[in-house]
Order: sequence, then C-alpha cells, then structure tokens
Amino acid sequence: MVMRFLRYSLERGRKICVVTLGEAGRMERRNLLVTAIDEGGEGFTARLPGRKRETHIALGDVLTAAYARGDTGELE
Repeated sequence: MVMRFLRYSLERGRKICVVTLGEAGRMERRNLLVTAIDEGGEGFTARLPGRKRETHIALGDVLTAAYARGDTGELE
C-alpha cells in the first residue's frame, strides 16, 4: 500500500502524507513530494517542505502513507 502512494506522488506530482520512524524511535508525520524511487525498492528520494535539497528515505522507515490534506486521489 505504501508503494502505491509513493508511485501516486511520483507520477502525478502531488504531495502525500507519510509517517516515518525517525531518530530515537520517534514517529514523524511529514508531507512530502516523491521525486524518485530506487530501482531495487529500498527507498525513495523526496522533497520536504522548506528544504532546498532532496532527502533519501529508506522504505523500511516508512510506517504508513496517505493522501495529503485536501487530496482525495481523484483523477482530473
């Protein structure tokens, strides 16, 4: 299910909401835009709000993903 949302963000250029396991075992909720998915599926590259550089996130650190607020996933 997580890969479905990652592909949705990548293909449609829409932000998604992702809950990751951050440092010190804390859960972090982030809105992000996926810019690339690793070929092997180990992780993905995303642009976070307020940051100029892209960040690599390991797929194992992602607990869940969903549509960002205001997005219902409808095809336009």
